[in-house]
Amino acid sequence: MSCKKLRLIYLLTTTICYSIAFGQSTWPSLSWANSVNLSVIMPVNATELSGLYWNNALNRLYIVGDAGSVTVLQLNKSSHQFSLLGFAENIGGPEGITQTNNLAEEFYTIDENSYEIRKYMFNSNFNAATKLKSWNLLQSPSPMTNSDNTGPEGIAFVPDWYLQKSGFKSTVSGQIYVSKKGMGGLMFIAHQDEGYVWVFDVNPTVNNDFAYVGKYKTNRSESCDLSFDNSTGLLYILHNVSDNYLEVTDLHTSVSNSEYKFNIIKEYFIPNPASGSNNIEGLAISPKFPDVATQNVWLCRDVTKDSEITDAIKWFSPFSGEGTNLQTDIRLPSTDSNIIIQQYSDKIILKNTNVESLNNRMNVHVYDALGKSVFKKLDTNLPCIITLKNTNSGIYFITISEQNNQSQVLKFIKFQ
Repeated sequence: MSCKKLRLIYLLTTTICYSIAFGQSTWPSLSWANSVNLSVIMPVNATELSGLYWNNALNRLYIVGDAGSVTVLQLNKSSHQFSLLGFAENIGGPEGITQTNNLAEEFYTIDENSYEIRKYMFNSNFNAATKLKSWNLLQSPSPMTNSDNTGPEGIAFVPDWYLQKSGFKSTVSGQIYVSKKGMGGLMFIAHQDEGYVWVFDVNPTVNNDFAYVGKYKTNRSESCDLSFDNSTGLLYILHNVSDNYLEVTDLHTSVSNSEYKFNIIKEYFIPNPASGSNNIEGLAISPKFPDVATQNVWLCRDVTKDSEITDAIKWFSPFSGEGTNLQTDIRLPSTDSNIIIQQYSDKIILKNTNVESLNNRMNVHVYDALGKSVFKKLDTNLPCIITLKNTNSGIYFITISEQNNQSQVLKFIKFQ
């Protein structure tokens, strides 16, 4: 039987370099007063807003309040308007929210009261959420200590394909680090005390099973939320000190006095609300690409006064963000690559041409452009068969990690 052959373009990815000089920049969007006020469609019980996450696959904005609530707003892209999809209470003290799979009705929070990463699942009506798992960051191997009300406040998931591409290093080992616990990426935690970002490798199926990856200095002494742009590979860090700042980093680091510090691409001064508290604590950003003309940012403030609750969450559109499109950098592999890809209608086969490493055991992961895992095979030899039968056309990344932690990433486009 003849098979229609897939056309795939792939590459061995290389380190990304940005040459933008650091300097505080003007806010590249509307003022707080002129941005869209989403508070008018929020439930009355949704107060003390503290964390945001934008789901680009489903066009949903997730909002947590540290009084114990999560709200979901649905965007109608045709009318350019949001509506209330769901609201749930009694989920602890969430300060930040993220997702690892944008197509699943589950989410992760960072709970400041308990110092836990928590995993929840919505019911079908989005009016209740059940806690599935938790990871206590005060337990070993984490060196985090209880600093009372200046603890963890923001959370973001960064997929392995970008960690490898950027050469992200663990502060523990000093080596490039990608996840080993099965999540397909790492959890980044913004901390209020001294503004550090802490990073953990979390096992999504086992309570309190995680590895401590590192602790990284930022540009400010307090960090309260995080948002990762998958299309540019940039991490946005919200700082709430005497004023509000938005730091942008590509996750490259430098070492000074034995501490790792994120390289700064830009830092924006965020415009303050017209009146009342300047306590802006939540941040979400949409991917810059492919919809560069409609990149959006959402900010919320942690307030309880009635006059401020009515102006607590704002939508800034358009937003002129940083970065280049990582998903269009299509090249042939470098000549020293030992990996060969054979292409068929519903599968590809990875082969190793290096005879000396034929017996090396490897972990093979495949992720889509959103960072969702679509295939994995652990502790295997090459050749490895990767099935593509149930995947859509688009950009995919293959992470091949040897047991000695030597890794490489291949990028390919699947055409149906």
